[in-house]
Amino acid sequence: MTIFKNIKLLSILFLLFVNSVFALEDLGPVRNLFKIDEIEIQGLRRVEKEAVTEKITSKKGFVLDNYTLRSDIQKIYALKYFESVEAHQIKRKGKNILQFIVKEKPVITQILFKGNEEIDDEDLSASMKMKEFAILDINTVKSDVESIQKQYEEKGFYLAKASYTIKDMGNDNLELTYHIKEYDKVRVKKVIFLGNRAFEDDQLKSIMETQEEGLFSFMSGTGNFKEFNFQTDVERVKYFYRTKGYLQVNIGTPEITVSQDKKWVFITMKVNEGPQFSVNDISFNGTMLFTEDKLRENIQLKKGEIYSEALLREDIQKLTEMYQDEGYAFANVLRTLSIVPGENKVDVEFSFEKGKIAYFGEIRIKGNNKTRDKVIRRELRIQEGARYSGSALRRSKENVNRLGFFEPQSVIFNQVSPKGKDDVLDIEVEVKERDTGQITLGAGYSTAGGGFLNASIAQTNFRGLGQNLSFSFSLAENSQDMTLSFTEPYVFDTKWTGGIDLYNRKDERSRSATYEQKGFAPRLGHPIAEYTRMFLTYRYEDTQIKNENDPFLDENVENGVASSVTLSIVHDKRNNTFDPSGGYYFRVATEHTGFGYKKKWQKNEFDARYYNNLYGDLVFRSRLFAAKLENVDSSPIPRSEKFFLGGARNLRGFEYEGVGPQETKQNSDGLFITRNTRGRFMTFSTFEFEHPLAREAGLRWVLFFDAGHAGEYDHIRIHKDYGFGFRWFSPIGVLRFEFGYPLGKEGEGAGSQFHFDVGQLF
Repeated sequence: MTIFKNIKLLSILFLLFVNSVFALEDLGPVRNLFKIDEIEIQGLRRVEKEAVTEKITSKKGFVLDNYTLRSDIQKIYALKYFESVEAHQIKRKGKNILQFIVKEKPVITQILFKGNEEIDDEDLSASMKMKEFAILDINTVKSDVESIQKQYEEKGFYLAKASYTIKDMGNDNLELTYHIKEYDKVRVKKVIFLGNRAFEDDQLKSIMETQEEGLFSFMSGTGNFKEFNFQTDVERVKYFYRTKGYLQVNIGTPEITVSQDKKWVFITMKVNEGPQFSVNDISFNGTMLFTEDKLRENIQLKKGEIYSEALLREDIQKLTEMYQDEGYAFANVLRTLSIVPGENKVDVEFSFEKGKIAYFGEIRIKGNNKTRDKVIRRELRIQEGARYSGSALRRSKENVNRLGFFEPQSVIFNQVSPKGKDDVLDIEVEVKERDTGQITLGAGYSTAGGGFLNASIAQTNFRGLGQNLSFSFSLAENSQDMTLSFTEPYVFDTKWTGGIDLYNRKDERSRSATYEQKGFAPRLGHPIAEYTRMFLTYRYEDTQIKNENDPFLDENVENGVASSVTLSIVHDKRNNTFDPSGGYYFRVATEHTGFGYKKKWQKNEFDARYYNNLYGDLVFRSRLFAAKLENVDSSPIPRSEKFFLGGARNLRGFEYEGVGPQETKQNSDGLFITRNTRGRFMTFSTFEFEHPLAREAGLRWVLFFDAGHAGEYDHIRIHKDYGFGFRWFSPIGVLRFEFGYPLGKEGEGAGSQFHFDVGQLF
């Protein structure tokens, strides 16, 4: 009878096992099987027993029933560690033992890659989920195969294929091998648009990330065909048309043809533009907090003008922010477009849902491993407990970005409602820090100064307190320059800014004179308006020139101490101080020299800069600078203080000190010497277009135009140049390689000027 009962119980358990495998739902009525005295797990090798027993419902002293047993078997399977699971009742010494017999899945002890030459093993494995010494999961392996193919597609190997094999190494150990056929990169030979009448092919191509193979494709990576980028490009083209009023534009399924040698693709995009729409009427409804006149003042769409999807989005953002500034954090602005029958016009309706008034809750900072919380908090325009404000939140994010301490696009302001408080929004500021330190080492040879060595170290976020500390040293055959600079943006956590510059310069390059300058310049600043600060700077500079037969130098004028005070006002609304792509910068300053010493003059300066992200990654930069010197008490102005142009920092089509009044004099040895005597007035402007050449490598190209004058202000002569260059945003700084060409008569027969410089021009 005992044998019969055991056979009967095993039969029941076997049926339950089958049910768990095939997910049978109907086990009939609940039947108690036996009371559990002990639980055993047989077959475990790598998996801990507790990992199983913690998941199952059955416990010691528990009366086991058929439904619980099936559930436990399913739970053990759900761990994904086992190929098979069996359940048995074992009678031992009068005790009922529930025994699970499992067979563990084999383990991947080695992962190999074969056929990969363009992407190394480390890069491939970094994005894979299957790791060595993990239990084999075929679905994960298949997912990793797709990941490998995606990596190759992103590199331009559109035809690359990946597969896998699994080799049994014995003792449940497996060797997983990914086999890769890379083929050649697939290049875009031609992009053709059909049906486009409003815009030329080149204009549409310019907004796409998918570009045809070009001269610099080997450097920039353009010309590679990437499926994901191309699908995004289709949406870019549609959006571009809608920004120009073509509401009904339709882009057909692109035709992609691969050449016979599988090296080129030809892309054909069929465009059905439809009519161009203008705005017929703009109306407002819903919960109105403002008058219609006030709302119309704050939107860019106007009746009778061409409809633009881009302007509509900006209008919705502006209107939403107006409601949020009244405390309605959850305000929603809906838009409805209605085409006027029989006319190429569209009615635009804005509908408002204000929601409820909310307040700012707790403000938390995340991701700032180095930067102190207070450095970020002092840039915020929101306060805990204050009524919600959309514009204050936006300005806070702009200010944190403007610091330049964090990676582009990494500053995120998350809004979270704490549990049970739907009228409170906690703000989580997430940042990703960038390397704010910069070390530069350089050596070379120039015809002007011979061999030279340059070194500098700078930290724009010193000690994580937002302080700026830098030291530079330049040593040439006959000259040296040392400068130490420190800036504290918030002295003693107040709104005062303080700093000091210390410098020592020696120059013995000239055969006719040597000079040395020593000085220091402490400064103090304070905000006087939003984004605007006033600075007061004192400069003490001792110049000693030894004239060895230069008719242009007067030791009585050049030598001595210059003691000056400069008052300046700076308005800075750039979106990033390190690498701006939007916003503007203004500075006006007046310097008076002559406090306690014989050197006297007055200098006024004006500096204006403008930045605009025109489209995509194309950035326009412009600058206008002007400075004027005036005599005080008929005192002569030293030549070292006067102005000249030419070189890597202003007029790049001319050599250093190449622009300014030229004069020839005879020295005491009877030799005639020509010098740039410099002048009391200088102005120059520069315009640049900058775009990534190889985004991942930090390489960009630039086109520029410069114009300026240096000399006297009663005889203006404008010098002009144009050129191109390359910039590498390297780990040691921005390296600039630029070629400038003079325009006008000076450019006739003239060659280019090559300039190498470290640092941004703007």
